Amino acid sequence: MYTKTLSLVTSIDLSGNNLSGRFPHDMTKLSGLMYLNLSRNHITGSIPDSISNMRQLSSLDLSCNQLTGSIPQNLPSLSFLGYLNLSYNNLSGDIPYTGQITTFEASSFAGNPGLYGCPLPVRCLRNNDHPGYGSDNDASNDETNDGDAEGFIDKWFYLSLGVGFTAGLLVPFLILVMKRTWSDVYFDFVEDVIVRFLVLMHKRRLKNHGREIKPNHKHGLSLRHLHGEEAFSRD
Repeated sequence: MYTKTLSLVTSIDLSGNNLSGRFPHDMTKLSGLMYLNLSRNHITGSIPDSISNMRQLSSLDLSCNQLTGSIPQNLPSLSFLGYLNLSYNNLSGDIPYTGQITTFEASSFAGNPGLYGCPLPVRCLRNNDHPGYGSDNDASNDETNDGDAEGFIDKWFYLSLGVGFTAGLLVPFLILVMKRTWSDVYFDFVEDVIVRFLVLMHKRRLKNHGREIKPNHKHGLSLRHLHGEEAFSRD
């Protein structure tokens, strides 16, 4: 009955008043409402899907009530929602962890034993888990799966490495055996490369040996010159 006269209301705070009864669905017709706090009461029923009509809603606190049912799947469409608290109710089902809901932490959904999915450390029942399946078990399972995956990858890596190495040796050998002319050309090429390498090394040795002789030769001349000068000075 107040939807017309309260159309311009932007904030409603009825928290901590021991209110009872079902969630007032008509309240979702207040499209201009930005702040709604009904926490710490005894409100029952479910959160209506029509709550998505409250496009301007930036803060929603329904904590510490007796709400049941699931979280509306269209709740993530409230793009202006900056604060959400649905903790300590009797909500159940999968959390619609998409859109704006991904910005909230697990504390926004705590105290609802029937809720599961991100960001809570409880897996979905469709994954053959129970609601009490905690983060410690998830972590141990994830570590085990990661270890198995790494071991599987290592085995395939070494297997592919061995196959590649074997193929690299056998394929050229088989080709050379099947094609005699190719083998002759290949070995002639290898022999030519080896001969050129040996000749180059031999030339370098001769060149280095000549460099070693020249300084000794010059040094010998200088010594003879010195002896000649000493003999000349004596005479």
